Amino acid sequence: MNQEIPIARIAGIRVAAHWSVLVIGALLAWSVAAGVIPVAAPGTSVLIAWLVGTGTAVLLIASLTAHELAHSLVARQRGVAVEGITLWVFGGVSHIKGDWGSARTEIAVAVAGPATTLILAGLFYGIAAALDAVGAPPLAVVVPWWLAVVNVTLLVFNTVPAFPLDGGRILRGILWAHRGDRASATRSAALWGRIFAFFLMAAGLVDFFLTSDIGGIWLVFIGWFLETANRAEVQGESVQRMLAGVTVGQVMTPNPVVVPGWVSVDVLIEQYAMRYHFTTFPIHDISGHIQGLVTLRGMKRVAVAERGHMRAADIAIPLEQVPTAASGDPLVDLLPRLGISSDGRALVFDGDQLVGIVSPSDIARRMQLGELRVMPPRAA
Repeated sequence: MNQEIPIARIAGIRVAAHWSVLVIGALLAWSVAAGVIPVAAPGTSVLIAWLVGTGTAVLLIASLTAHELAHSLVARQRGVAVEGITLWVFGGVSHIKGDWGSARTEIAVAVAGPATTLILAGLFYGIAAALDAVGAPPLAVVVPWWLAVVNVTLLVFNTVPAFPLDGGRILRGILWAHRGDRASATRSAALWGRIFAFFLMAAGLVDFFLTSDIGGIWLVFIGWFLETANRAEVQGESVQRMLAGVTVGQVMTPNPVVVPGWVSVDVLIEQYAMRYHFTTFPIHDISGHIQGLVTLRGMKRVAVAERGHMRAADIAIPLEQVPTAASGDPLVDLLPRLGISSDGRALVFDGDQLVGIVSPSDIARRMQLGELRVMPPRAA
C-alpha cells in the first residue's frame, strides 16, 4: 500500500505527505491549543483554541514545504532533476534524481532551505510585531510569534554542521571544494554527524532520567534518526562510487518472460512460475502492451480455491506503480526509485519495447563486481 498522500504540484514539483504528517500535525495543533494559547490568551474557548491551533499547525507544515521547495527549485535550476517532495514526521525530504555534479551545486541547494526558513521567520516576526504595535488581541499575535520562534529553532538545528542536515551538507560541499575529493569530504562530514547524533541521544537520556520529561525521549529518537540517516548516506556514497558509469542495460536481465494478462493464476503458477527461475513476470494485454508486473508474493496471496478464475492481471502491480527506465540510463538514477511496491524491480524499455528487467539480485551482483574493482590487491 502506498503510504504517500498526494497534496499538490507546485512549479511542476510533486508534493506528497507521508501518513506520519497527520500525527505530527495533530501534536502541533494540540501543543498550540492546549499549551501556548491558554498562557498567551487565557479565557479563549476550547473550540477557538483548537481551530487556531490547527491553522497554526497547517502554517508550520506549509513553512516546511517552502523549505523543501527551495531545495528542489535551486536543484532544478542548476540542472539536477527532482522527482518530488515528501513531507513526513521529521519535516520533509526532496527526492533528488541523480548526482549533485559539483560541490558548488550541493552548497547552493543546501543553503536554499535554511535561507527560506530565515525569511519566513523574519516575516512571521514582522507580522507579530506589527499586530502587537496596533494593539491586536493576544490570540492574533501569538500565532505569528510562535511560528517565528519555531522557524528560528528549526533554522538553528538544521544548520548544525552535522551530516545529513543542511549544515552538514554545506560542510561536505566546502570540504569537497577544498579537497577535490568527495568521498573524503563525506567521511569527515559524516563523522561530525555521528558525534552530534550521539550527543543528542546522550543528552536525551540524561534529561529523561533526571527530569522524567518526555522531551528527552524525543531527543533520543531524533539522534537515532540522524545516525540512521547518516549511515544510509555514507552507504549510498559507496554505492555511487561502485556503480559510477554503470548503465541500466549493463545490469538488467534481458528479454524477460512476458505473461498474457488474461491467463488464470493457476496457469501462471504451473506454466510460468514453476517452469522459469524468475519470481516476477511482466504481463501484457491483448494488444501486446505491457500492463504491469506479477510477483511471487502476489501469487501466494491468492487462495488455492480462487486461482482457477482469478487472472494474472487481477493480481498485477499496475505499470504506473512500477519504476521504468531506458537501457542507457545511469543505474544510480534508478536506485532511489526502487521500492517495496514493485518488489524492488524495474522494467527497462527502449522506446515502447520492453527489453529487460532489473532485480535486487542483478544490482547486488554488480555491486560485488564493483567491490572487486576497488578492493586493494592482497599482499603476496
